[in-house]
Amino acid sequence: MSYSNSIYENTNQHKINDKIKKYRAITDKNRNIILPDEIKKKLGLKEGSEIKIMVSEGRIEVLPNIHSLAKVYIEPTSLCNLACQTCVRNTWNESLGDMKIKTFNKIIEQLKEFTDVQSVMFGGFGEPTFHKDIIYMINRIKSLNLIAEMTTNGTLLDENMIKGLFKNKLDTLWVSFDGADKNIFESIRKGSNYNNLIESLKLVKSLNKKSEHKIKVGIASVLMKKNIDSLNGLVRLAVSVGASKLLISNVLPYNKDMFGQTLYNCSVDKLFTPPNQLSISLPLIDVNDYTKEQLYSLFKNNNYNISINNNSIDPVTRKCKFIEERNTFIRWDGMVSPCMGLLHESKMYPYTADCFEREVKAYTVGDINARKLKEIWDSEEYRNFREKVEEFDFSPCLHCGPCEYAESNIEDCFGNNFPTCGGCLWAHGVIQCP
Repeated sequence: MSYSNSIYENTNQHKINDKIKKYRAITDKNRNIILPDEIKKKLGLKEGSEIKIMVSEGRIEVLPNIHSLAKVYIEPTSLCNLACQTCVRNTWNESLGDMKIKTFNKIIEQLKEFTDVQSVMFGGFGEPTFHKDIIYMINRIKSLNLIAEMTTNGTLLDENMIKGLFKNKLDTLWVSFDGADKNIFESIRKGSNYNNLIESLKLVKSLNKKSEHKIKVGIASVLMKKNIDSLNGLVRLAVSVGASKLLISNVLPYNKDMFGQTLYNCSVDKLFTPPNQLSISLPLIDVNDYTKEQLYSLFKNNNYNISINNNSIDPVTRKCKFIEERNTFIRWDGMVSPCMGLLHESKMYPYTADCFEREVKAYTVGDINARKLKEIWDSEEYRNFREKVEEFDFSPCLHCGPCEYAESNIEDCFGNNFPTCGGCLWAHGVIQCP
């Protein structure tokens, strides 16, 4: 594969559902593929880069170079103005704080050393808008011509804040919204006001119609037994406020009460069932009174590999989206971590046949205040970690515990040492976040 510049046909104008761009690449006389520059950047290609190519039943997937940084998560603060039932802070013993502007400005300067970074997400386990300088931070990221995103509980989105987001050209606003029922929503997100949040989102929708700059709105929702009945209402709500994305996650059980609210026990069983040789390929088919019972019977069976119109519905698990999407996380105190799950210490109750407590130790690879981000990213320790997680040869602690190994991420029965990722709910598709 050649990485040199060349003439190519960009069929960017042809989009599928306004989300998929099509490109055409040509080959030279030696059958080397000549790629568009935009694709080279998205794949993180440099001279000597190694990428993976996956081939399955006639489908070829090219995976990017995991050693090329594409997205940075910045946690402006670990503080929050709410006391949500589902929050990790309910089990924390960590000190809390805000990112210092001196630290943030260091990040800005050091991001200039990366050629493939495309976006910055303000998020983490605190409320970004609770930081007094969040608008300044967004402005600095946009000065680098990067995509700026933010996830928020939305309670501080008053008119001045929203206008500041438009003025400083925030690209995507993710708002956490756990259900369409006012009483249930406010009982989960203690301290929030359902009606105020709806009005804030309506204001964003209104300004999107008037403003030259548009902010994409996404709704991020945590589902559990307590609010599952409002799922369809949540879909209608997302449409009504002009959201273009709705991201659903399971609850991450940080205590036994939340473990009792989980919706994924049977789904996790399927992850560890040996695959049967029978593959079932369904056409596009209506789900109605005639089909629903038969389809349900098929889908709940762990022994079938089912696809619809050649698109598999089986979950892709035992892989880390944060590594494969070339992300890194910078905590409020400047510590750098590879993923959301290792950003802070926590206790959780993952699914197994028995409910047991698992202690997750935080894992950091450097301090932005002491070393440059580029040095941390390129370090042997961080590179080795990315390669180890990409292979994902960890024991399945999510399913087979409890045992002394499954009680923490220090070591597993495959001989892996800290941090072990076999019990990570993100890696198994149970938990997802923007």
